Amino acid sequence: MTKSMFGLVPTKKIFELYEEIVSKADRAFESMKKESPDEVRCKLHCTDCCYAVFGLFLIEAVRIRNQFELLDEKTREGALARCESAEKDLALLQQKLEKYKNDSEQIIHLVGRQRIRCPLLGENDECILYGSRPITCRVYGIPATIRGKSRVCSKAGFKGGKYYSSFDLDQVNKQLYILSKAFLERMYGTDPSKASFLLAMPRILKTPTDDLVAEVFR
Repeated sequence: MTKSMFGLVPTKKIFELYEEIVSKADRAFESMKKESPDEVRCKLHCTDCCYAVFGLFLIEAVRIRNQFELLDEKTREGALARCESAEKDLALLQQKLEKYKNDSEQIIHLVGRQRIRCPLLGENDECILYGSRPITCRVYGIPATIRGKSRVCSKAGFKGGKYYSSFDLDQVNKQLYILSKAFLERMYGTDPSKASFLLAMPRILKTPTDDLVAEVFR
């Protein structure tokens, strides 16, 4: 489906298209796991990806927020409490990055090394929204192309000098941007150029969707 066609579909279809991207990511992970079983080392209670720093496009933020609301109150309260710590750590990271605002490579390097616990990681070291986790989490353990370069989890067994297929996360991000843009236009009639804004998980969990759009996208 082309960029122009995305803007014509109803809201329900926008989320169906998002789920298709999720399925594609899951298939890519399973394919790589079969292709390179010794290199893909993801397993239960391995939480390396849960400490990675990342932002989400609005379409994923809305999906996660909706699923979060379906959890029981105790589970939600635990996640919201963890948001406070994550927000403090993110604020400290933002201060560090200020001095490198004109050096994108250095920013990528520093963000990649930073470890901040995701509020969705429960006390039992399991994701409380595992079935609805972001796409970046789904492909964390396999090679993924990010900003034109193939990157992979440091705990994986992929070695330099050998060819491996790489999941095109850059292309996925373009699709998520287009879906977010279509969602903004359909639901809120706001400036679609702001669809490129990325949102941190603590803010997503703490802020109702309507308020989030009002604060960030208007």
